[in-house]
Amino acid sequence: MKLETLETLRDEHARAQEALRIAEARNRDLVENSVYGISRVGSDGAFLDGNAAQLRIMGCASAEDLLSLNLARDIFRFPEQYVQLTNTCRERGQVHGTEVEWRRRDGGFVTVRLNVRQLSAAGETQGLEVIAEDVTELRAMERQLRQAQKFEAVGQLAGGIAHDFNNVLGAILGWAELGFEQNRNNPQVAERFDRIRAQAERAAALTRELLAFARRQVLQPRAVDLNTVAGGLVDFLDKVIGRDIEFKFLSTQLDSVKADPAQIEQVLMNLCVNARDAMPQGGRLVIETEMVELDDSYCRFYPHVVPGRYAVISVSDTGIGMDAETRERIFEPFFTTKERGKGTGMGLATAYGIVKQHAGFIHVYSELGHGSLFRVYLPALEETRAETGAEKVPAPSLAEIRGTETILIAEDHESIREMARQTLMSMGYRVLSACDGQEALKLCAQETPALAILDVVMPNLGGPATAASLLQMVPGLPLVFTSGYSPDASDLPTTNGKARYLQKPYSPTTLGRLVRETLDHQEAENRAPSSGRRGLLRPATHKPPSQ
Repeated sequence: MKLETLETLRDEHARAQEALRIAEARNRDLVENSVYGISRVGSDGAFLDGNAAQLRIMGCASAEDLLSLNLARDIFRFPEQYVQLTNTCRERGQVHGTEVEWRRRDGGFVTVRLNVRQLSAAGETQGLEVIAEDVTELRAMERQLRQAQKFEAVGQLAGGIAHDFNNVLGAILGWAELGFEQNRNNPQVAERFDRIRAQAERAAALTRELLAFARRQVLQPRAVDLNTVAGGLVDFLDKVIGRDIEFKFLSTQLDSVKADPAQIEQVLMNLCVNARDAMPQGGRLVIETEMVELDDSYCRFYPHVVPGRYAVISVSDTGIGMDAETRERIFEPFFTTKERGKGTGMGLATAYGIVKQHAGFIHVYSELGHGSLFRVYLPALEETRAETGAEKVPAPSLAEIRGTETILIAEDHESIREMARQTLMSMGYRVLSACDGQEALKLCAQETPALAILDVVMPNLGGPATAASLLQMVPGLPLVFTSGYSPDASDLPTTNGKARYLQKPYSPTTLGRLVRETLDHQEAENRAPSSGRRGLLRPATHKPPSQ
């Protein structure tokens, strides 16, 4: 009986030992394969052990590397955080969810969320149990998102201001040009009108920069090679940046990108001027191009970046550099570190908006006293078909832009509408003037226009909706859309190539030339209906002519 009892006890003990072994194996497997770093630290800060995730977070190749580190001396980027953490643990026994920065073995830094427990069990060396979650990537994405949201909010504000301001400037420019033309025989009065026009054009240039930042300007994209764009500016930049600055252009073969060459030139000019201003005592400025492939691991740190091939154009300088606080604000409109009167603060903001509108992004690296590097990334075309520049057609003379056709104008801004009406009437046209889309449709029910000029945004009935109704009434009617900006030119109705886009503010001369060009194009197509030519909506930005 006693023998059987002993055998039973042995069997139970064996089963208990096996259960314990299985439980220990499971717990060990749970710890070793956890995504969280788990470690024990002695009272002196020395690491006693750590799982694989802890080694990965600390950048350690082996357990020996981890055991050679001390949590108190080697790990915390800010030692006061360790002191505060241990004091709280002694008071409360544990700490949950505190975030700190750790220094990796390779010298880099990681942001970790910690759960720490005081070890005080009987017979065990007093110390800490540390569970660490690597949140570096998460915090980087949050910073990028906050930055993007900030620029989006500022962009909406800037775009709205520029849109309304453009209406005012369009009227000022138009009336100033009409006043100048009507007073050519009175030099004193004509000069005053000319001065008004010159100042209005300066203001118009500023609104264009605001629209570029807000990504609300109309682009004329085509397949281009960034080397060609940069190469075309080399001679000019060499003269602009000064003889005390060494200038180099280093290029490699690039895939084509879909971009507006004039806007990319503007980006490059702004970055180079910014680099020049950062080197008042001279230095070195380098423009460099390359192709890069961005993968998912890179894009996780930049939420709005899409993986793929990018053409990159870099501008680096050996100037004064920037601190972290300045880097956070450099793309804000009107932010500048220059003296009052020596900078508008719109150069980098304009570059930022243009690049974002091209579905690209800008990466900035800079340290105080060590210069700056701006890298502009533009997505490469899958099919590289770089287009050659089309031959420029000479602009028609003022005598050639006159006509007798009937033109419909729908514009809710009274001064712009009246300026356009008088301009076209002075050129011989008959004008139907409407304050919105509904009034425009009523006028067209009584008389058929040869061309309709429609503001994109109007009360009651906007330009695109008005155009759709007009095309039902007058099939094939040529259209010209006007606006301070167009968020997306593809929102305009498809009209078989008969729609143009006129950017506000525009001058009377620009308006007259576009009207004549559109009418002549329509007349040519009417004469050759079997030619089979079909076009696409081609928005064209027309700027006031420089005087």
